[in-house]
Amino acid sequence: MGIGKETNWEEGAAALKDWLATQPHLPQKIHPLLLQRYIHSTKGDIEYAKKIFIHGYTIRQNNPHLFSDRDPLEPKVQKILQAIDMVPLPPIEGCEDRFIFYRLVDCDPDKFHFNDVIRTFFIIADSRMIQSDVPMNNGGDIPIFDMQGFTLRHLTKVVLSSMRVYMKYTQEAHPVRLKAIHVINVTPFLDRVMCLIKPFMKRKVANMIHFHLPNSETLFEHVPKDVLPDEYGGKQSITKHKADWIKRIESLRDYFTDNSRWMIDDGLRKNNNNNDVMCNTLRKLEID
Repeated sequence: MGIGKETNWEEGAAALKDWLATQPHLPQKIHPLLLQRYIHSTKGDIEYAKKIFIHGYTIRQNNPHLFSDRDPLEPKVQKILQAIDMVPLPPIEGCEDRFIFYRLVDCDPDKFHFNDVIRTFFIIADSRMIQSDVPMNNGGDIPIFDMQGFTLRHLTKVVLSSMRVYMKYTQEAHPVRLKAIHVINVTPFLDRVMCLIKPFMKRKVANMIHFHLPNSETLFEHVPKDVLPDEYGGKQSITKHKADWIKRIESLRDYFTDNSRWMIDDGLRKNNNNNDVMCNTLRKLEID
């Protein structure tokens, strides 16, 4: 069942909510905007929205080291928020795409704790999903990664099992429309970085990546200059927007620490035979 172009996302979200009510083992307290994101990201395909919903929450269930203990005020999270910029940038007039900027602030590899970075990434990503000023339109998500300050010692801190989970969730279960990925200030050891992550990357996503050398202006061929932070020739204050997003995340503390919003209740699964085949199939996919 699909949603026509003239149908709004609220109607599709209502249908998804009705389906969830028949799946008591799945989380029920899903934010209305998040339900709309599932419909928007699948272009109104409710059956596909159901699949990525189950897939995503199964991944969360099976990886508590990345998807639990998500108190935004917890010291580990606060340290990552200060050490790394992971900042959604505001939309600009005339551009429907949504940009998220990533870079190291503290370049000390000893402070780069990969699982904490991934956990914090998902806190920010989940925060974006329930913000009314993050539009649902014909544009797509475009992350921009600045590699300046990233060293081989950082690379040795990457936990491959966690990288695999990150790649699986963001490529298969995250309810966004990914349009492109830009990597700027690429390092001489980019080949080693790609050797690390390429085994986990789908070809479609790999084809979206654009690499830009230091001091290059090739990024501006793809991204409106005004959307970038002012340090990169744009008009956005990354300091201001980061402070705003930290406040947003901290205000959602109850949202992130309420496990009933995120966890599958296997005890209730026994009383529910509908969709068991789908759940088991997706669980196997997550493990394989």
